[in-house]
Amino acid sequence: MSTLVILAAGLGSRFGGNKQLAEFGERKLTLMEYNIIHAAQAGFTDVVFIIRPELEQTLTSQVIPRLPNTIKAHTVHQSLSTLPQGCQVNTERTKPLGTAHALWCCHKLIKTTFAVINADDYYGAQAFNLLFTQAKSQPNDHAMVAYQLKSTLSEFGGVNRGLCQVSPHSTLQGIEECEDIQLINNTLVGRINNNEHTVLKDNSLISMNCWLFNCDIFALLENEIRIMLSEHSQTKSALSQKYLKQECYLPTVVMKQIKQQQKNVHVLCSTEQWFGLTYPQDAALVDKKVTAIFK
Repeated sequence: MSTLVILAAGLGSRFGGNKQLAEFGERKLTLMEYNIIHAAQAGFTDVVFIIRPELEQTLTSQVIPRLPNTIKAHTVHQSLSTLPQGCQVNTERTKPLGTAHALWCCHKLIKTTFAVINADDYYGAQAFNLLFTQAKSQPNDHAMVAYQLKSTLSEFGGVNRGLCQVSPHSTLQGIEECEDIQLINNTLVGRINNNEHTVLKDNSLISMNCWLFNCDIFALLENEIRIMLSEHSQTKSALSQKYLKQECYLPTVVMKQIKQQQKNVHVLCSTEQWFGLTYPQDAALVDKKVTAIFK
């Protein structure tokens, strides 16, 4: 396994722009590039950027030429016209279909075990070493790199995180969405199922969309996309705002594979700091952190 897939087609609505192309640190590189540096050091040789078509020119002219010379780059477009055969999206929709669809868009290019990350997150060197080692030892299983909750917070507002339920054998059993996680009076709290704030443990394991898959994930991704679009096509009433914004998420597909196929998804724990771009104010802090790491 030597391929890293980067989900870089997001709109960056809360951030206010194409945060996947924002540059940081003294080297003025994107977070994607800093992750790729770590990935190359771990042994990855290929990277697949999944992007919106309008990002192609900037990516190929500015980002790809700066990558380590051991990395071979590929680009794949996530668009509403790239769909499983027989599927279609109503022309009123403009929002992307989500991370499950984004990953499915590269199914023709991927032939072996591969890793997946977000473009606007920094995962640290340890994550890529864990993924590469896991792929060599258990290539038929999937895996996820989890982080401690305290290492994934923003100083500028509440964040949403997936709380991992882990078996005694360190396999993933479930991911529970927790919203508006923040420190209140020095206590870490968040909302689960839209309930009032619940006290959380700072060392709770969190999913940050850092995965290891093999190609059997693509059939499930396609099926999930078909289900979502089929449900929409059967709706006879006027299109709702919910439909126009609804997305098909990668963790949803992973959980279905665990429950329906008893797929093993190993939980690999990183002790390093994760950071990313959620709010515009995060940019200055990310710049400071990247500068400290890549001196």
